[in-house]
Amino acid sequence: MNIADLARVGDEELAGEPVGQASGAGARALMRSIMSEERVPEERVPVRRARRRALRRTFVLGAVAAGLAAVLAVTLPVAGPATEYANAAVTLKTGDDFIDVAITDPEADSAAFTEAFKAVGLDAQVRKIPVASQYAGMLFGPATPGSFPPGTGVIVTKAETCASVWCGTVSMPTGYKGRIVFGIGRPAAPGERYAVIAPPGVPEPVPDGLEVRGKSVGEIRAELARRGLKIEYVVMWMKADGTGRGYGVDAQYVKDDWTADRVMLIASDTVQLNVKAGPEVPRDSLPRSRPAPMPSPWWIENE
Repeated sequence: MNIADLARVGDEELAGEPVGQASGAGARALMRSIMSEERVPEERVPVRRARRRALRRTFVLGAVAAGLAAVLAVTLPVAGPATEYANAAVTLKTGDDFIDVAITDPEADSAAFTEAFKAVGLDAQVRKIPVASQYAGMLFGPATPGSFPPGTGVIVTKAETCASVWCGTVSMPTGYKGRIVFGIGRPAAPGERYAVIAPPGVPEPVPDGLEVRGKSVGEIRAELARRGLKIEYVVMWMKADGTGRGYGVDAQYVKDDWTADRVMLIASDTVQLNVKAGPEVPRDSLPRSRPAPMPSPWWIENE
């Protein structure tokens, strides 16, 4: 509407007109002029208002999204070692200077164990090693080819009660990043030498029901032969305080009347028999046996 096109009406022509009525000639002329103009449809205003609201909403949401992205960029953790990890073979939980280990499937492939230890940040390898059947599934080592700070090392403590095959705690220096090799016991094949005779603090395996200490070598020889077991001898020279040392000796140099001191299974078909040298035998005077070829230590052996 162009205001200049409105009919010119004097005040005197509008005087006395009731509000809302157009009874005077001037008033009627003004009303006709107003009503004859094309009116803007009412729906156009809401459209423009909606567009402005949409623009404002887009701006606000964009600002919120940008703020959220900034928060996420600050608060999301950087990927790093897990504090807990579990698979079909083992469950691990780490603390500041320890790892709780629970072996659930000792027959799982070595790669499954290695995967778990690496997931919690250890440069670890896990090897299956041959042991006596009663120690299958136990944790051995770890061996640590790397170096530790002076006065530190790794301590393995087996739990007293365990719902899995083996569980316990491996304590290590805080932040240790060196290489670690763990052993998981597997039953040795018939005649295969044990990589480890027994875990630390656990008695060595012995033939069932066999007591040897204080008995004559001849008596023990006869019993072991009856059981079909081979013997490797270690002759010991003992001191009065009970300490001593010795080395391997071939069977022909070991007398039947000497005293047996200790026996342990070193394979399913072989024992090591420690005996006390007779009083007439000077220290270190017997020929040393030629030791059987020994495998490399289990922590560097390739299976």
